Amino acid sequence: MSNSVVPISNAVPLLPKYRLHKPTGQAVVSINGRDIYLGKWNTRASRSEYDRVIGEWLPAGRCMPQRRGGKEITIAELALAYLRFAKTYYRRDGRPTGELSPVKGKEKDRA
Repeated sequence: MSNSVVPISNAVPLLPKYRLHKPTGQAVVSINGRDIYLGKWNTRASRSEYDRVIGEWLPAGRCMPQRRGGKEITIAELALAYLRFAKTYYRRDGRPTGELSPVKGKEKDRA
């Protein structure tokens, strides 16, 4: 018997999947452990955003490129990103849960 190894030279590198985030109805792609929301699922705009994100990711060596200009994220940007996350995460049967209220309350304190 011979032990032959079949090379996988024709393998196509996999791309992160464009998929549906059921609680929000949005398209999402996970890149380097981070979910990136692309807009309403199965729309031309969300497919275009997916192409843009993948188009930045591939030439950067399959890593998300640094923010433009190397800027660090501000507290306001972080808070807004968390609020967007919380609106999609704290849901049950498609409706916001009570856990979202304290987060939204902090948003009002900033104004």
